[in-house]
Amino acid sequence: MRNKQHNTKANCENRRDLVKNTMTFTLTDIMDLDYLLALDEQADTPEHTRTVAARDRDIFCQLDTAHRSDKDLIMSWLAYRKLVFFDQTGQKGQWQLPGRIFSLLYRWMAWVLILLGGMTGMGMAYAFLAYHGVRPVNVSVFFAVFVLLPAVLFVSTLAGLFLRRFRLFRSGPGLFFTLVSGFLFRVLPEFVARTVKKTGRIPAGAGKAGLDTALYFIRTRKQEYGFLFFWPLVILLSLSALFFSFGALGSTLFRVAFSDVAFGWQSTLITTPSFVHELVSLVAFPWSAWVPDHLAGPTLEQIEGSRILLKQGMASLATKDLVSWWPFLCFGMVFYAIVPRLFLILAAGYAQKSLLKRFDFYQPRFRRLLVRMKSPVMDIGCNERPVTASARTTAIHDRETLHQKAYSFRNLEDTNGQPVNAQTADSTSGPRSGTGVNAAMAVPIPAAVLVPASVWDENSQDRIRLLIRQQFLLDVQEVIPVDLDPETDAALLQQKIPAGADPVIFLQEVWQPPIRGLLHYLVQLKQGVLADKNLWVLLTQAPEDKHLAVPADDADFRVWQSSISRLGRLDILVERIRP
Repeated sequence: MRNKQHNTKANCENRRDLVKNTMTFTLTDIMDLDYLLALDEQADTPEHTRTVAARDRDIFCQLDTAHRSDKDLIMSWLAYRKLVFFDQTGQKGQWQLPGRIFSLLYRWMAWVLILLGGMTGMGMAYAFLAYHGVRPVNVSVFFAVFVLLPAVLFVSTLAGLFLRRFRLFRSGPGLFFTLVSGFLFRVLPEFVARTVKKTGRIPAGAGKAGLDTALYFIRTRKQEYGFLFFWPLVILLSLSALFFSFGALGSTLFRVAFSDVAFGWQSTLITTPSFVHELVSLVAFPWSAWVPDHLAGPTLEQIEGSRILLKQGMASLATKDLVSWWPFLCFGMVFYAIVPRLFLILAAGYAQKSLLKRFDFYQPRFRRLLVRMKSPVMDIGCNERPVTASARTTAIHDRETLHQKAYSFRNLEDTNGQPVNAQTADSTSGPRSGTGVNAAMAVPIPAAVLVPASVWDENSQDRIRLLIRQQFLLDVQEVIPVDLDPETDAALLQQKIPAGADPVIFLQEVWQPPIRGLLHYLVQLKQGVLADKNLWVLLTQAPEDKHLAVPADDADFRVWQSSISRLGRLDILVERIRP
């Protein structure tokens, strides 16, 4: 009974989180979205393809699409999929979504760096301020370690960010950045996996396998979405530096308040106190205008009185001069160590939000989801034969089943008690057809196909048109023979590709290896004439073969996937004609 109540409470919390997260995308949402899309692509059967297409189309039909952008449609799809995922997996689903796991790892890493930085700052400052009445604390060394060094590191960070902007991510990360990244993406996930499995906090079997899959997914997406992880790592490093300064400031105030600490300065190079006074006045400029003079910094007389001369010792130094330095040092830590790091953390958070707002949901993997949602469920068969009546009946049955599962999704309410979807008035009805507000969207998505002119004849082109329509719900408006010459083909494609055709599909026989010249050709097209369109590399068997389908375990298919992945371009998708 207790477990049932716990699961019910967890599901309610998940639903509230989903409603809240439908307002904007976060990094964890993007990871969960990519993961759930990958789950849909795992199965390799026509039945699964029909079910997925029917479900996605059903989600689309339940939404008020009149004023929804493609991003809003994807957000609604993600909310639905999370609800169904948690309903199917129960409590162990919390340890299977990579977005949630990464969020936990990130928070733990932040606390580790906060504690490490704070304790290090406290310990170092406390050791520096250890005064036993024999020799004053050297102001120059203390200022260099706790004020000047953080300021230099901050300026270096800004310079690195500035240079990185113009290097287009080609510059290598720093050592500390690499260490933190490695700890977050490798050491900490392994530690979590072992700890969770040993403590038995998740059910055996599928739960552990799901956790391993999610952790592996996080590591692989670190390479693919590296630009999205950059600013969170900058925030982690800044938190460590910030709490180092907080710890040092806290130790300094504690020492000053509860013990007698004397500060002095000495230098062989600088012989005049007036020069030191000028440096102090320059450093204290940010706070000197609104802080009383006796707190802004030591006066010229106090600087002269706190100078340490070895041959004279401390007998000639006055206490009021020796204690005049601590406000200056504390203000220095605040204005040159703490405030800049706070500014950098806020700026990094703003940059991350801006980056997420500009995230390209027009990439092929998301475009493929939108195609499934916006296309009517008609010829959803992957075999090279007409869709039979029984197959059509199965698709309709699947849609009705999924419609019942989506009932709670349609009736979700936000924090103001308003329904998430504008179509809740129709929640008791079955899936709507492509009428009314969705009528404008209930047409196949136009596409164009590029085929090597020497390989695919006209009969083969008609064959591939039908397969693409059946499998991807795309309407091939133009089949364009190309010569695999970037300059010649670019001029041809500018004239031949229909204005609304997107994606553009490049047909490639799977048995041919992805040689460097061919990959260069694809990249040149994507950077040039296809810059504003999605490019799919569709792998097939040879045109003369009876069946063009490529199995999921085909070794050549894996080679193509790996080669395209190494290009580092998220706007080029590898697909295959499925059995």
